[in-house]
Amino acid sequence: MKFNEQIIESNSNIIKSYSSSSITINNKDYNCNVIVPPTGPLIPCKIDISSVNKDYIIKNLNENVNFVIIGSDKADGTDTSLIIKELNSMNVGVEIMNMSSACSSHNILLSEKRNFLSFFLFK
Repeated sequence: MKFNEQIIESNSNIIKSYSSSSITINNKDYNCNVIVPPTGPLIPCKIDISSVNKDYIIKNLNENVNFVIIGSDKADGTDTSLIIKELNSMNVGVEIMNMSSACSSHNILLSEKRNFLSFFLFK
C-alpha cells in the first residue's frame, strides 16, 4: 500500500509504503525487523514478535518517548500484557497493532511531532 506524501521535515522517517515483508522509509526498503524513531537512524531489531519483551523495549527508549507502536501481522496469541503494564507504569503508552495500522499511526504521530518509537516486526 502506498501513502500520499505529506509535507514533513526532510529528516523525518516517514513511511512511504509497506508490504507484508518490508517497509519503505525515505526511499529505502527494509525487509528486516527494525525500530523507527521519528528522526535519525533506524535501529536493526534483533527480536521477533514472539520474543519481544518489556526489557528490550525499555532499553531502546530515550527519556522523551511517551508512546510506543509495535507493528506485526504475526502478533496473534502473543501475550503482551506485561509489556503494556510495565510501559504504562512508566507513563509510556503502547499499542500493538497490525502492520497497516502501525504504519498509518506512525505517520500520523510523526505529523503531530510526537515523541514516540515504532517497532516493525516482520519475522
